[in-house]
Amino acid sequence: MHAAVIADPDYLDEELHEFRQLCVGLVSEQVQLTRVLPADAVRTAPRRGPEAGHREARAPADAEPAHQVARRWQTADHPDTPPGPDRGPLANSPLFGERLQWEASRWNGLNHRRLMRLAPALNANNVALIHALGRGAWSAAATLGEQLDAAVVFRAADWADAEFAARLARQLRPTRCVLAAASSPLARELQRRTENLVRVETVFPGVHAEPLRPSGRRPGTPTCVAVAGDGPLNDAYRSLLAGISLAVGRNPSMQFFFNTPRTDPHRLWREAERRGLMSNVSFVPQQPGHRDLLLMADALVLPQATGRTRGITLRAMARALPVLAVDDPALDELTHDHTAWVLQRPDAAAWAEALTRVAVTPDDAEALGQRARVWAQEERLAGDQIGRLLNLYHTMTGEPIGFVGQA
Repeated sequence: MHAAVIADPDYLDEELHEFRQLCVGLVSEQVQLTRVLPADAVRTAPRRGPEAGHREARAPADAEPAHQVARRWQTADHPDTPPGPDRGPLANSPLFGERLQWEASRWNGLNHRRLMRLAPALNANNVALIHALGRGAWSAAATLGEQLDAAVVFRAADWADAEFAARLARQLRPTRCVLAAASSPLARELQRRTENLVRVETVFPGVHAEPLRPSGRRPGTPTCVAVAGDGPLNDAYRSLLAGISLAVGRNPSMQFFFNTPRTDPHRLWREAERRGLMSNVSFVPQQPGHRDLLLMADALVLPQATGRTRGITLRAMARALPVLAVDDPALDELTHDHTAWVLQRPDAAAWAEALTRVAVTPDDAEALGQRARVWAQEERLAGDQIGRLLNLYHTMTGEPIGFVGQA
């Protein structure tokens, strides 16, 4: 079977780790891949050999030195794998099939036209199925699927995907298109919004079981907390910062590292400054592999109900990293005191209590992380995700697939 995976920039920025898993898992199960990637993502990848010091022809003049980018992508791709164009799923390597590039734009119509230009190349590869990773690739994938008579799988992981699917549903071929929802609540919402005009299946994202990393923390030792939010400064962030202020008053050595990929951190910085938290708050710059740094913290905070299934949450659980989160009905993975400490009323007092508990009773936090790790190993393995996708590919194309093992 020959499949094309089309990844939009937002997906790669948020879910690079999942993309790597999907490519490796599908190839290992004898699926031929054509990867359709934003050119900027490919240009950011490091080079090897005598040309390692040269920038790509279209790279911006202020691009980072190649050796700095290489270090970052070594972390993002695999910590033990040397970086380079013949390594990893973004690489130009026969192992992962042909790589096609497109210039991503902030204009959806322009993205659609640029992706449509790849139709001859996809047709030449006899692509039987297109897997659209990210809502920004959905429209073009649907049109390409119709032109090439290929089945199309749309990855849906965000509550906003249901609204977009409702607008797209009547343009889709019911027998050749499927929405692959990342959670059961989202699957039900997709069915409701599309009025069952399109097939909907649940394909839970998966992670690899990781070796247990004992924290070794004791009461009173400095605590490092990663904050993985999404969006502008709003009431959710204000409540969190107010709670941090209270928690720091009790535990002055606590440090918080904010990751705000979809917003300007300046307003958050000013709010933290207003609360006197500048010695306790840092902002993680947006760069490939930066989420790996967040997973080195002592706890992960999800301050908003985003309605989006995120790989960083499952990766934290797989590493036994305790998760503190606002209740989000759109997600399957947040169960209070089992996989996370879930705040039903996330006001300043609730955040202060949860954060103080992490700092003062590290054994409780470590036990929570271990329970979450067991759950991830039982319910969210990467091999299960690959197996579900392979079965979906087979039912959508009718083509046989090779031996289905564990990815």
